[in-house]
Amino acid sequence: MNIIKLTLCLMLSFIFSQGALDQYDVPEYEYKTFQLSGDDLFSTMTNGDYSETNMNIGANYMSVSQAPGRNCMYGLSFDFTSYSESDADFPDDDIDESNWTMIAPFAFDQYLSDTKGLFGFAEGSFDTFGGDDADGVDDTSDLLLTVGGGFGRVVSARPIAQAYAIADALGVDASDEIILAIATVLGAEASYASIYKDDATQQFYNDLAEAAGSAGSAMQIQKVLTSPAYSISDRYTGWSVKGGLWNNYMRAEGDDNAGAFTLEANYAHPMGMDSQVMVSFVYAMDMNDDDTLVMWESTILNQFFATAGLEDDGYGYGYTINGGGAAMNLGVTYTLDHSYNWSTSADFNYLSETYGVGENEFSDNGMFLTVSTTKAILNQMSVTASLKYIALGGDSFEDSDPITAISTTVTYWVF
Repeated sequence: MNIIKLTLCLMLSFIFSQGALDQYDVPEYEYKTFQLSGDDLFSTMTNGDYSETNMNIGANYMSVSQAPGRNCMYGLSFDFTSYSESDADFPDDDIDESNWTMIAPFAFDQYLSDTKGLFGFAEGSFDTFGGDDADGVDDTSDLLLTVGGGFGRVVSARPIAQAYAIADALGVDASDEIILAIATVLGAEASYASIYKDDATQQFYNDLAEAAGSAGSAMQIQKVLTSPAYSISDRYTGWSVKGGLWNNYMRAEGDDNAGAFTLEANYAHPMGMDSQVMVSFVYAMDMNDDDTLVMWESTILNQFFATAGLEDDGYGYGYTINGGGAAMNLGVTYTLDHSYNWSTSADFNYLSETYGVGENEFSDNGMFLTVSTTKAILNQMSVTASLKYIALGGDSFEDSDPITAISTTVTYWVF
């Protein structure tokens, strides 16, 4: 109950002014990138009558644009591999195969009234493959798509926190006008590489120095933003609620999967310039009848692997369950920058899921807590201490003991 009261108080505190944070809006920029790659582009090896040849060609395209009323991202990645192996002594074992994969991710948000009001969204990816791996396979393409709508907007305000750090390091006036000018450049950093190519870094820091009204301070600004001794946590502000329907719209013949319904709510509130609280709620429900078998991915096990830092050995995937399963995740994150070289963060997640397997019904839950603090000493050494607590319960984890882990990490920059 105390946690609920605290959460409500934090949400109500959103009405109080945050100065430059309230004035900071979504930075506007647009950029495109295109890359060609060849990881092991071509290699060949011979040994007497034996020969082996490898070839790999890849391409990646990405277009990103952001404006106060719209976000748009789409891309395309393509990978082609070819492998051949021959041995005159064993001609029946010769191998000559080639395969290709193509993935096209996309995401689009369109605000219908103002920059933080009603919006519609679509996000997902088109995945396909071909070549020898596709022989005899009827379903070689997937269109994974979530379509829906919502209200509100959570804006990344980390540039504001970075701008205050820059102003403090330079000793310049930290007025709202100066902070917003610096933050505008910081918010558009992603576009510099595409626009200015090899001169991107130089132009970025020169623009920051100009925005701060401190010519010649580009190198000092770079130190603030890149030195591991400076700790500037993420900052977000605002709230949003959205719901949508997910499905694979290029299914194999006979696959009548009805998809899933998703509901998501987010709230972010910077508590001054040195701390941040974020609350998130995600609910997902399978839309199939309970007599339809579907594949199920356990959110609790996935969170367990991620929190414990373990390799996912497959237990989180491949469940075949009855349709109609549901999962919920409530998360709270708090970050505090004690000083420019000392920061602490705490993450709390409570997950629950219900599903049926045959005649059996399962209800599971998990609680995950991670607290970490990092301090840089003399700009040459960084020390991190972490505490992790995991407690699993429900039908699948009866008599499961909680897990507590404490770890420390030390990094020393010799030069």
